[in-house]
Amino acid sequence: MKGRKLVNRFVMALSFVILLSCMSLVLPSKSYACSCALQTDPIKAVEQSKAVFSGKVLAIEPKVLDINGILDHKIAVHFEVEATWKGMNETQAIVLTNLGEPSCGYTFQLGETYLVFAYDYDFKENMLQTSSCSLTKKLTDATSELSKMGQGADPIDDVILKGKMDTMTYTNKWTILKAIYHRLVRYHLLEFAQVGVILVIGAGLLLIRARRKS
Repeated sequence: MKGRKLVNRFVMALSFVILLSCMSLVLPSKSYACSCALQTDPIKAVEQSKAVFSGKVLAIEPKVLDINGILDHKIAVHFEVEATWKGMNETQAIVLTNLGEPSCGYTFQLGETYLVFAYDYDFKENMLQTSSCSLTKKLTDATSELSKMGQGADPIDDVILKGKMDTMTYTNKWTILKAIYHRLVRYHLLEFAQVGVILVIGAGLLLIRARRKS
């Protein structure tokens, strides 16, 4: 009787582990922890950045980006570019940042104008991101930086990025199917095999339990 109770508890615990494993495989997401060294020299910060510009915030929207089946939660900020110092010739820009200060995300406010230091987004080409580890700040608070950087140039390529802003999210019914494909079929087959082994062991224990009852 005592042995049967132990088997029952083990089966329940194993079922819980299997459930968590399957959830992590099917809907994985990236996580971030903030740890950075702030570059205080604006000239060096310009050199290290992919793009540096000042611009007014037109829109702020949460996005879920699909990075080969890994779901990356970001905040996308749509700017009207007013002046540029490096790597930004277009009149509008979209810059990503992480969610919240614990993950080094920078908190933007709608309608405010900022001096933005942006760098490459790690997982997609031609996308920019920034963080609280950069010198990004409200333009009204950037007097010291601007005095060293000099006057920026006017952007020359007239663009409208609202359509791109609307279509860069993957929060729809196909996200789950796409995540399943990448996670279980294209990538991490070893993890899938491990879950399969766990399922086989669990099925074996259930069979043993059923035989003991009979």
